[in-house]
Amino acid sequence: MISLKNVTCGYGKEPVHQDISMDIEPGDVLMITGPNGVGKSTILKVLAGVLLPAKGSVEYEWPDVKDPRQFIGYLPDSLSIYRSMKVNNLSRLHWDAFGMKNQALPLLQKASIDPSARISDLSVGQRVIFHLDLILSTKPRLILIDEVLHSVDSYLRSLALEAIVETIADRNPTVVLVNLNYTSVQHLVNRVVFLSKKGITLDERAETLIERAEIVTERETGEKKLTISDSSVQQNLKLTSILTHLIKDTYKSQEALL
Repeated sequence: MISLKNVTCGYGKEPVHQDISMDIEPGDVLMITGPNGVGKSTILKVLAGVLLPAKGSVEYEWPDVKDPRQFIGYLPDSLSIYRSMKVNNLSRLHWDAFGMKNQALPLLQKASIDPSARISDLSVGQRVIFHLDLILSTKPRLILIDEVLHSVDSYLRSLALEAIVETIADRNPTVVLVNLNYTSVQHLVNRVVFLSKKGITLDERAETLIERAEIVTERETGEKKLTISDSSVQQNLKLTSILTHLIKDTYKSQEALL
């Protein structure tokens, strides 16, 4: 299990999150979603060990590991790779940092990436695929993927998703996705955490959320609104529709305060 315990974090005097707590079970494929600007990427940085909490702690229940970052694969929204280096040189540098021998990078050929090419000469989509291939090659226990997959074309996105699916099937890692394009990943997700400016406002197993979600029409305005019932309502809503309504309702509630 990975636990955020009463975490307060941010980048300046005003914290992005205050007193956030969350447990992530081994093998979870968790989607963190919510409106823009509520700190979804910040949570990922804390989990990755890139951003240290001002208060609270992140605990990884891996008793055999001295440095948890050794078993974390992090694909951020802004790719942190040395563009002046060549693909094969950066690969060796990465594996050396993890104390590993050279590993297979099966996505390179599929994405037409020449191992001797300079990274600055790759397209944005190719850099994403290379970075993903590189982090998966270290066999992480925790995989963190930000919204960067939206910047690649449909073919490369399908390659990336296939690689993630194969990794989940083969090794059952814990996966945390920050995502607003739900359609491409909703078949992977078994748990949803919804963030707003108030913090975590919903934390549900995806199957339970789909069973309990209901769209009702307000009598006075005729506006459709999402509600989460206490029992199964079986409206056969898709996760994409549920999360889109949750975000819309969040914007509406903020609008009412103005």
